[in-house]
Amino acid sequence: MKISRRRNSRRPFAVLDIGSSKICCMIGEIDKLGTLTLLGQGTHASAGMRSGEVTVLSEFSDAIGHCVQSAERAAGLAIASVSVVLPGGSPRSAFGTQSITLSDSTVNPRDVRRLLDRCGAQDIDPALQLMQLHPLHYSLDEMRGIADPTGMRGRTLSVDFLTVCATRTSLTNIIEALAMNHLGAERFIHAGYAAGLACLGDEERELGSTVIDLGGGTSSAAIFMDGKLIYIDTVPVGGQHVSTDIARILSTPLGEAERLKAVHGSITPVDAMASAPSSVRQAVELGRSDNITLPGLGDVIEAGGKTIERSLLSAVIKPRIEEIIELLMDRMRAGRMEYAAGNRFVLTGGGSQMTGIADFCAQLASRNVILGQPAGISNLAVEETSRSSAAAIGALIHVSRLSEDDPAERQTRTLPHGPMERLGAWFRDNL
Repeated sequence: MKISRRRNSRRPFAVLDIGSSKICCMIGEIDKLGTLTLLGQGTHASAGMRSGEVTVLSEFSDAIGHCVQSAERAAGLAIASVSVVLPGGSPRSAFGTQSITLSDSTVNPRDVRRLLDRCGAQDIDPALQLMQLHPLHYSLDEMRGIADPTGMRGRTLSVDFLTVCATRTSLTNIIEALAMNHLGAERFIHAGYAAGLACLGDEERELGSTVIDLGGGTSSAAIFMDGKLIYIDTVPVGGQHVSTDIARILSTPLGEAERLKAVHGSITPVDAMASAPSSVRQAVELGRSDNITLPGLGDVIEAGGKTIERSLLSAVIKPRIEEIIELLMDRMRAGRMEYAAGNRFVLTGGGSQMTGIADFCAQLASRNVILGQPAGISNLAVEETSRSSAAAIGALIHVSRLSEDDPAERQTRTLPHGPMERLGAWFRDNL
């Protein structure tokens, strides 16, 4: 079934959240009461991906196919296209300003559309592709801070806007993998922005909050202010790197390391390294996969036939989480967004489910840090409300609010490929 872009559509729509650890497909619809409802969901382990980038197209395509088919079976329907959520492609945000001279003294919808057309057509690096376009506020002559200029009178209409771009190659590979499954890409949505829609209330987005999304292969920061997205950046480090550290330092298989992180992963306030054997301290400091003898005292867990202290596992996890937070804070400082980030950080993503991580990140960032809780959609099972599903839930919320004639949305909508589809799109956009 073709996904509709119309606000309050009764037709189902789908989102595909592509992570380095797992892929999640959710199918939803707006019911007769205007409630966003989940119809079906499918998840599958990622394959052919590393740090948010496609490495083996065939494996990646197969994983998408299994995931989408599971969601289709759960929903009892077939889909033809998806809105893609991703942290890959090294997405970054940038500010811009555009102006037009009004042909008539009164601003009409065509003027707004013409202005945003210029925003979408601005010169960007040929290696990049526009993912999202967010108008921040409009100006009419000397009057600034206008939310909607339609119907107002003036001579010059301007807009301050935010763009989110990603590498064209990354997006093209995803489109190709979807095409191999007879699926089209409706649009691309950044995971951090989507997680913010799911985990932040209107007041939190208005007063200023930063969402830190700890994914499998990447981590991102998304800053909201005055109800708008004002900044996005991504670093190629995430939960998979934590698992690799555990596997190397504790000399255990990667699968066992993933289990240790998921079941026993925590960040304790005590420093276990002070009393740890020198071989362990050296392994942690250098990241070596030396064969080490692990202590079996105190609060212990089993790992691959060995007994280790829980606090030692915490000591292995800490440096990588510290690296992620420091990298994101460095990016914010470089972009002069450190103060715009505000004093409220919200953690989402699979990596945020480790015990004690909020307190640890609060110390590192010198901010108030809380754990995000996705909301805004009905018919979710308890396990689907976890922070690891925040981006997919937020993407459903985003798509449900879109209008077919949204002038910003039309700038980032993936263009139809066939001649009849292009003709139909032209009529929708110009009549």
